[in-house]
Amino acid sequence: MTQDFIRRRIGRQTIDSCLARDELQPLMASYALSKRAGAVAAHVLRPFRMSIDFTDPAYCRVEGHTLVLLAESAVQQNRIRQLTPRLAAAAAAAGLPVTAVDARIIPKRPAPQAGVPIPRIERAPSAVGAAAISGILDDIEDPALKATMERLRNVIKPGEENRRRLLEERLGRESIDLSTERMRLTTLVADLTHGINAAIIPTEEEARDYPRLEAERERKLELLAEQKDRRLVAVHRLERIDARLDAINRALELLPSDAQAAEAALVAPEDEEAPQAPPAAPRVSAAAAAAIASLARETPSPRMRKALMSHIPTLAPDEAHYPEALHADIRREAERLSMLENPTPENTKRLAQLLEAAKALSERPQDARAIAEGLYGLT
Repeated sequence: MTQDFIRRRIGRQTIDSCLARDELQPLMASYALSKRAGAVAAHVLRPFRMSIDFTDPAYCRVEGHTLVLLAESAVQQNRIRQLTPRLAAAAAAAGLPVTAVDARIIPKRPAPQAGVPIPRIERAPSAVGAAAISGILDDIEDPALKATMERLRNVIKPGEENRRRLLEERLGRESIDLSTERMRLTTLVADLTHGINAAIIPTEEEARDYPRLEAERERKLELLAEQKDRRLVAVHRLERIDARLDAINRALELLPSDAQAAEAALVAPEDEEAPQAPPAAPRVSAAAAAAIASLARETPSPRMRKALMSHIPTLAPDEAHYPEALHADIRREAERLSMLENPTPENTKRLAQLLEAAKALSERPQDARAIAEGLYGLT
């Protein structure tokens, strides 16, 4: 539960106080400035009876240092242009940041005509859709909603003369699309299975004997887990496609003798959703935690700062393993830089910093957080 949620509120909050926060504050400031400028303009133009409420920001706004007044006709526009010096002087006297006045005409739009008939929405007939609605009518308790669904069913239900033909065409299109998707998924599962079986991953002993293999081992393990997740989702999708193709085949067998039974066979119960690939657990990283903490301290927005700080408990290692995790981050980055064929001067300087930090960390593990801040902070 966030701190803002559990904070006790005293009194009511107006809509203006809620809007005048963070990102909306410049917009509300512009709105307030437009209302002030409109009040000044309305006072100057009131004797000329223009029948326009310039206090409404729809007719008055401030663009930069220009006061823009919107008129409804060319006569009103000319009158405002004649009064431009008076308007500019009044705005300056009111303390508005206005140095120029501009008058524009609002383009007229044709008014909507009354009594225009609403065009009828043509709905494509669907025997399966009508059968699905018929299957849920008994579970609807609201009489008005039930009557609406019955009318919708009657609208989309095809006539008896076209019922079999439309259903047969729909089944043909769907079976072709599903067969094409099934071939694609079968190929994908075969490719993923081959990649999983052919994966060569360094063992823990090899990574321990050859430290440079540790990064390659982690990359290979992540790729293997991703391939297994993709294969699991594809296999589940294949099972759903096979079940749907079986339902289509049953409907095609029933269609010549009983069209209603064929429609009912296609209305399958709701299947459970396909399993999503499990989200990858964020790797504990002292470097990432230090970088995010430094970025949060430099962020002016309280909301963004709070969002950044919420990730630190997940990424930061515990106090006992912090030096070890930081040493692993430094070693990984140093190995990546040392394997560059043509390092830049920045790469060489960074590698020297990493080696010096690794030495300091081995001598003073209690200063691990300060070392991480110096390496990965913004300062």
